[in-house]
Amino acid sequence: MVCVVITCDVCGAPIEGEPVIVEIDGAVLALCHRCARKYVGTRGVKVIKGLSQEVISHQGITAVRHESKRGVTYRVSKPRVNIDRYEVVENYAELIKEARESLGMSRDVLAKVVGVKESVLKRIEDGQLIPDIELARKLERVLGINLLKEAEDTGVELNKPVNKYLTLGDVVTIREKDRK
Repeated sequence: MVCVVITCDVCGAPIEGEPVIVEIDGAVLALCHRCARKYVGTRGVKVIKGLSQEVISHQGITAVRHESKRGVTYRVSKPRVNIDRYEVVENYAELIKEARESLGMSRDVLAKVVGVKESVLKRIEDGQLIPDIELARKLERVLGINLLKEAEDTGVELNKPVNKYLTLGDVVTIREKDRK
């Protein structure tokens, strides 16, 4: 008697039961149910056999319903806001502190409402820490103030990540320049 063990092409774990067969960028893979839940419903992934799914979309929010032996799970994705378009105003510290005090709210209560530590909020109010875009939006909603403005175009390309290390592509580019 021959026993065949199928392993997940992503994590390498043995697959119990039926594998989920997906196509990702032309490659056909056998996935375990845990990995399938991570990848199914993302761009470029097509289910060939396995998890049944239903995509529900409403006002930019997408929910993918997955059914498996263990039950029904949902994967919800919201559209991401282009954070490069916005920046925090210069006088954010004064605006936050004045708005909080005018509402009669203590620092620890505001910190709990927006989901940060009180020490983080203190550093923001003291001007030592600039809030990220997501936190600035929460503060705007709670305090009823405007903390974000559209970023000015400085001519610098913001989409490229800054890497401390060379990639293989960088090495190829450098070698091509040296040959010329």
